[in-house]
Amino acid sequence: MFSKNVTVDKILRGKISIRQLKKGFRYGFEGVFLASFINGYLKKIKKKNISLADVGSGVGVISLIIAYQNNEINITAIENNYSYLEIANENIIINNFQKTINAIKGDVFNIDSKLINSFDIVVTNPPFYDEKQKKSENELDNYAKRITNYESWIDNSIKLLKDRGTIFLIIPTGLLEKSLIALRKKTGSFKIFPIWPNQNKSSKRLVIFAKKGGASPTELMPGMRLFNNRGKITKKAITYTDNGIFKFL
Repeated sequence: MFSKNVTVDKILRGKISIRQLKKGFRYGFEGVFLASFINGYLKKIKKKNISLADVGSGVGVISLIIAYQNNEINITAIENNYSYLEIANENIIINNFQKTINAIKGDVFNIDSKLINSFDIVVTNPPFYDEKQKKSENELDNYAKRITNYESWIDNSIKLLKDRGTIFLIIPTGLLEKSLIALRKKTGSFKIFPIWPNQNKSSKRLVIFAKKGGASPTELMPGMRLFNNRGKITKKAITYTDNGIFKFL
């Protein structure tokens, strides 16, 4: 159905193939970075049989990268758009992750009661443009990037977590305050990981993770720069783009 409208791109040095629409939302560093961050976390905690929900999973990039690095994990990729969901299922098949990833039709604003309190980890790269910002001519692009209620997205994502489960999200730095206000209703023990374009510019993105029922002090992590002062990608950034895992966590 999509053969004339999709591209096939390789990530992790060709280890994963990603089918995605030529016009519409296409994966960026946020998804790859967030998945790699979670892989580093999973390697550190060394737990098996983890259940993970990828909320607003799109064509499945985050789920695919996590599945590649973790054999003993059960991933539920939740997406509300049929076009993205269909491509996600194709990506699962071509990368042979049928036993690890289950892509389902689901609406974060109307959570299936069967999924509540079911997951050890929830990961999400939420849309962050609001209705006041200029829209794209491409409706699928608007769908993926615009959100009607950011706080509800966070609230309902937390509902999927088991007690003491962990939520991970990547956001624009400008949404930090709004995110923490939404998260602190049911979670705590916040850890914030800033991402800087280079040493001269302010952080543009943050990874936040929080524990459901957590009460430890907030931790500002060291963060990382994407590019050095010569404009070259840093060694840490290469680690996640090439290997799909943060080995330094």
